[in-house]
Amino acid sequence: MNPFDEIDDTLIKESTTIIEIWIETTGRKKNTFISGWNLTDTELKEHIKTIKKKNGCNGTLKEITINDDSTMHKVIQLQGNHIDYMNNYLKEQMIDPDLIRIKG
Repeated sequence: MNPFDEIDDTLIKESTTIIEIWIETTGRKKNTFISGWNLTDTELKEHIKTIKKKNGCNGTLKEITINDDSTMHKVIQLQGNHIDYMNNYLKEQMIDPDLIRIKG
């Protein structure tokens, strides 16, 4: 029996949607937003917990409308500029770099 025959899909999470990372500035404060990461709320919250601990920042999971459409999207919001860290973090989570887009 080959142990690699049965690869669990939860170990390698492939996303078919594009994950977008962008920054919004309000005065001197910057917030980093990540949208399109299709995981459950509990999985996203575990990732947020890890990210907050590594960066020493605050963060939350929000539902917002993007581009004036009526659907709500789950978005991770982090305080500060964390584009480079999030780009590397998503690659470490086995997400294809072609599916990660940095806006702005």
